[in-house]
Amino acid sequence: MTDIAQEMMNTIIAAESGGSIETVRDDTGSYRMRRVYDKAMALEQMQGAGAGDYRDIYALSQQADAPITEAEVGGTQLGAAAGIPGAIVTGLPDVAALGYGGYKAATAEEGERLQSFLDGFSAISGAIGSEALGGLFDGVVDSLDVSDEAKQGLKQGYLAGEFASMGLVAPQAAKAGAGAVADYAAGAPARLEDAKSGVTLGMGVDPTQIVDEAIVAGQKLLGKDLPPAGTLLPASDAPTVSGLAPQYRVTVDAFTPEGTGKQSLVPIKLTPNNAEKVKPLMTQLEQEFPDPLASPQSYATMVAKMQNKAEVSMPPSWMIDHANNPEKWADWFGQITPDQIKAADEGLAVQQKFVGAYTAGSGPELTGQLMLWAILSRRMSAFPHEAGYLELAEAAQPFIQKAARGEWSDADTAAWRKMSMSIQPEGAPGKSATSNANDFGEIFLKKMSAVDENGVSALTRLHNLIADQSKSSKEIRREYYSLAEGTGIGNKIMSFASLVSGRNDVVVLDRIQINQMWGGGDKIYDDIMKQFEGAQGLVQYEALERSLLNRVPDLYNRLGRGDVGSVGRYHWESWVRSSGQVVSHPTLEAVVGMGTKRPGANFSPTEMMPITEGRFHTKYSGVAYEKMPSGKGRFIYKTSDGEPYQFTRTQLDGMFDQAFGKKSGVLPADFPGVQAFEGGSIPWYEFEGVDRGKLDKLIRAKGQPAKEY
Repeated sequence: MTDIAQEMMNTIIAAESGGSIETVRDDTGSYRMRRVYDKAMALEQMQGAGAGDYRDIYALSQQADAPITEAEVGGTQLGAAAGIPGAIVTGLPDVAALGYGGYKAATAEEGERLQSFLDGFSAISGAIGSEALGGLFDGVVDSLDVSDEAKQGLKQGYLAGEFASMGLVAPQAAKAGAGAVADYAAGAPARLEDAKSGVTLGMGVDPTQIVDEAIVAGQKLLGKDLPPAGTLLPASDAPTVSGLAPQYRVTVDAFTPEGTGKQSLVPIKLTPNNAEKVKPLMTQLEQEFPDPLASPQSYATMVAKMQNKAEVSMPPSWMIDHANNPEKWADWFGQITPDQIKAADEGLAVQQKFVGAYTAGSGPELTGQLMLWAILSRRMSAFPHEAGYLELAEAAQPFIQKAARGEWSDADTAAWRKMSMSIQPEGAPGKSATSNANDFGEIFLKKMSAVDENGVSALTRLHNLIADQSKSSKEIRREYYSLAEGTGIGNKIMSFASLVSGRNDVVVLDRIQINQMWGGGDKIYDDIMKQFEGAQGLVQYEALERSLLNRVPDLYNRLGRGDVGSVGRYHWESWVRSSGQVVSHPTLEAVVGMGTKRPGANFSPTEMMPITEGRFHTKYSGVAYEKMPSGKGRFIYKTSDGEPYQFTRTQLDGMFDQAFGKKSGVLPADFPGVQAFEGGSIPWYEFEGVDRGKLDKLIRAKGQPAKEY
């Protein structure tokens, strides 16, 4: 229940004001009496009011024994202008009209400053609600360059304004807490930048732009940002919380867990049994936190609400910092090289081939091959991942078809393992992906072969989801968890599969992106990766995607590439920018080919499909691997003038051993080591002082001219 004394005061003030009174019941079940606020009538009355007319309305100011001076009268009148609309939350009031009496008492310069301040503050109050704003209002008033009497009057006026409105507040403001105000204000400059470039929240004319202009005007007036009403505090001394060490946690001071604090809003797992209950809760968080990247507080508060605990994982500080500093972000992103952009172009071009194949009615084989390709990427760099696919794709086809028909048996599980354990040639790059290959048949295909009440397998239903071009990545991922549990493919793999299949509304939180977004490039992935799994991880995927959706277009516009900007492309290009690699994933062409291959065809799309080691910080940088029609694989390494030479694995390793030896003269004395090129923009062999002529001589001596097939 609300405070009885306050309610009595509210009732008296409302009754004496001469306005209509109504009884309302709020979200807590409490009954309140409030004055019915007639904005038009109030404006008319206040426009004609003089400084001395304040006493009948602001009896509270008199009871406080405040000095009755012209400065205070003006301050009180203006303060009420912020208080009344803040409490009533009926839209944006005309502060100039409500504060007319104050301007009579203030100098022109002071009146202008007070007007700008109240424009900004009333905008926040009208947009969010007043309950969380009292402390914020007092803090900002204290920083104003006006007399102490005026400050006192402003504060009293604000309080009187809240009483005059019967203490009515927006329920969402009470629930959100003080942090929401700071987050909303902090995001105003970025939203205005978006508005300038024509980027809105999809509403055509963005009604929040007026609010944001007022907030920014107030910030400029004060010469600093509005003080935060909620902060993030250090983590506790507990060794681990939610599996995270203290350096990877923060405490959201404004958050109070509900109930015992042991029951999270969104559970860790999303399964066929709980999916229909959990998905609406995820949507609830989406609506409560439309822009989680607006500030660290916003993101951390979202996680706190999701987990129902105050101590949570740290927000993605690097991403938040750059997302709200467009120039800084563009400066970083603009360092991507032309070769990296070209590789991204080539990789993304295959999206249309997938869209075309799905639209043309390709069967579940296409989705099965895509999932095989995707699962092989787990914990793998692109070179071994894609080399593994080249060897495995053809042999996997009949197993995929059987699972799609819902005919999988234990014998198929055993047959799959026998095949996947032996199919990679000795020395082939894909050998290291064998564990992932095992899981595809033993776990994914086995689970996804289960049929529903209509006899349709989970794999076929997943295929139908992806084939439906009206489905967003968010919808596909959520529905995927309704099909089967524990398939071995989670948020990261499904997100990448969604991107490849033609959707550009998605990010992929892999090792490179997590290290960059959360650690600014520091290698923290292994320490925090678990939080991005399951339903709670999915909430974070969606949070990043919706915040980036309204920021990425401006980033690309700043770099003169506005015609291609999308969240999906940003993932790809920021990935190569962060990792210092040139990766186009050419085997995606083979995936489409395998998924649309006609029965009886004697040509495999995986043959003569070279893949290149794109990492700059490995001696194999620039080496290609391909599967030949004979079934054997070969390595290709080119001289500096582009002449290709073929090697076996033993021959290639012998050549590099000699090249990296001191006697060869290939490397200069100050060569920093291959690992030094991680995250850079050039491979090791382009380092100044590397003798390409001597390296070419070794290539020709140890390899054989590559023959065309």
